[in-house]
Amino acid sequence: MKYISIILITILTACSSNYAEKKTLINGNSDLLKLNAEICNKFKSNESKTYGCGSGLSSDLEVSKTKSLLNAKVNVADIVGSSILKSEKQTRTESAKGVNSKYQTIEENKILETSLNNYKVVFTKTFKEGNKFRTYTVIKYETKA
Repeated sequence: MKYISIILITILTACSSNYAEKKTLINGNSDLLKLNAEICNKFKSNESKTYGCGSGLSSDLEVSKTKSLLNAKVNVADIVGSSILKSEKQTRTESAKGVNSKYQTIEENKILETSLNNYKVVFTKTFKEGNKFRTYTVIKYETKA
């Protein structure tokens, strides 16, 4: 019985380890997609907290970290303080050849000036990708106290 429980604990521990924790190198696009999905989908936002997942790629380690943190902040700011602007324009001109009608629509997502005080970094890890560094950072921002 003792050996069965040791084996069971070993199996459960091995199964609970996730892909991102084990990886240190990104070998191609399939690795990149798998890591991105695992890291960014692990943290779910709700009414009281918003998570932002960011990634940064650079040949300099510190620049990679800074880029990923900024990207995570932008993703949170997009959720808590952005607005969608849409403008439409329709013109018609008539000539001897007939009516020429043109329609144009422009949609913009504008992130307003947003203060993200008291965010918390809940995950950060850097991987080697070729001769560059890719850092993933996930932040948590409390939206309701």
